[in-house]
Amino acid sequence: DRPALPSLIDSPTDDGSPAPGAVAGPATTSATPPAVTTAPKTTTTTSAPAPADPQAFAGTAAGSYYFTTPSTKFHCAILTGGDLPTAGCHGPMPASAPKVPGAGASGTPVTPNAIEVTGGRPGHFASAGDPRFYPLDGSAAPALSYGRALQVNDLPCGADEAAGVTCRSEAGHGFTLSDSAFRVW
Repeated sequence: DRPALPSLIDSPTDDGSPAPGAVAGPATTSATPPAVTTAPKTTTTTSAPAPADPQAFAGTAAGSYYFTTPSTKFHCAILTGGDLPTAGCHGPMPASAPKVPGAGASGTPVTPNAIEVTGGRPGHFASAGDPRFYPLDGSAAPALSYGRALQVNDLPCGADEAAGVTCRSEAGHGFTLSDSAFRVW
């Protein structure tokens, strides 16, 4: 008898679908060795984004880190200096984004101008009276390259050319935003 082999099934993604490269179905063991195939095998491997140096994105206020997406459509920040660390972005919101209470007119629904995630709260759209996610000194924020991740404390953000910008919290909440689509969780 052969010892049981460990499962080769990747854990599912946060939407319940198998992770990229996941083996479908349960792991099985057999007393008969598996057949050997000579056909070429193609393997797709996804790796974690390369980390970016937070100091390259540091703002003038303590605990502030600013970046733009390479397309410059979105201006984003990770703000850790207050009571509720927040990651968020300003930019062209998709037409399907829900209306939110206006910053200056709380009873009037308006098109959002920001999206953010804070700790244990799900990602959400907002109407920010002041642009929260731009450098306070008016300087241009550096671009966060596609395939790189900026992480400050428990808030990582990254930019993907196809999907847009994604920020998450350690509590499992976040958002993905492009100018044509979004996902909040």
